[in-house]
Amino acid sequence: MIHWDIEDRKQLITLLKDLPELGTERSRLQILELAGLTQLVPMIDISGTSFVSISEIVSYLSQYGRLTHDHEALGLFLNTLKGFVGIQQQGFLDRLLTKYDMMTPIAAIPNISQWQGGETTVEVLEKIIGENTLRPIAFLQQGLEVARSVVYIVVQSGHERWSGTGFLVTEDLLLTNNHVLQSYNLLQNSIFRFNYEDDFRGRAQPTDEYYAKSNGVFYTNQQLDYTLVQLDGNPGQKWGWLSLLPRNIKRGERVNIIQHPAGRPKEISFQNNFVEYVGGNVVQYITSTLNGSSGSPVFNNGWEVVALHHAGGNIPEPTTQQRYFRNEGILIEKILLDLRPEISEMLAREPH
Repeated sequence: MIHWDIEDRKQLITLLKDLPELGTERSRLQILELAGLTQLVPMIDISGTSFVSISEIVSYLSQYGRLTHDHEALGLFLNTLKGFVGIQQQGFLDRLLTKYDMMTPIAAIPNISQWQGGETTVEVLEKIIGENTLRPIAFLQQGLEVARSVVYIVVQSGHERWSGTGFLVTEDLLLTNNHVLQSYNLLQNSIFRFNYEDDFRGRAQPTDEYYAKSNGVFYTNQQLDYTLVQLDGNPGQKWGWLSLLPRNIKRGERVNIIQHPAGRPKEISFQNNFVEYVGGNVVQYITSTLNGSSGSPVFNNGWEVVALHHAGGNIPEPTTQQRYFRNEGILIEKILLDLRPEISEMLAREPH
């Protein structure tokens, strides 16, 4: 249960009641489901005006308490909403998440203006293209195997905390975004948590935590939004790793993303997951992600890494400068071209 400072609660209601994404009963339901709170929806009255319904949602989630040791119900809701507000509002939500120990805030994403495209979010997410979607059952087994090397990252800098996703690319090198790990100075207070996931009964699995190697490799590029960091203890010997090679990906193909959306246990998006554009340094797709998914591997349907997920929103196509509501990853081939020779040699090892 959250014991509110009256002014904090008032400011939160004022912020949320004006969000278009919470303007209707249907959209409120969608956001609650997106936050992983579907089981609580029947107990919450989400009808009525924005002010009344938002007050009801905040009150109920505040009183409900924790869904897990690490997650307040309201924390999941607020972390999800960070993807729909500006940088200043994200900072306010981060302050609440930390002050009331709701959960670790997800990393702030690059500042992208609100989408003004011709299609609605629902139209994009519900896009259907006629194709044969049959796959061998081993497709799922292989997905579980590659998922082992995907990591939940917690970063702390002073009184600030944020989370993101990363994945092993050798037995001890991890790839994530620059905006998740911007500098070497952040490594001392960063945790890299493997196996942060639930089983099919919803039970939390035992996790395995690692830390950055003292005086280990750290290489980052802000323009390509990636960071490589060396971990202590060779975690890949237990969890495996994913090879980085140039891969062709085309418009209309599918991409699957294994991620920690909104700081939640590991999830996968592999439906309504079409590539819409490839050009410049990026691939753009409508595969579902949330803040906190930053640093996730973007796979083709052969479970080969084709890109590093890093952003979403009203994103311009590099070659046309036209903007569309999409998610975006940095092409692996562009990252490989930027690496120093000694790091390229480390990446030449075969994955488990």
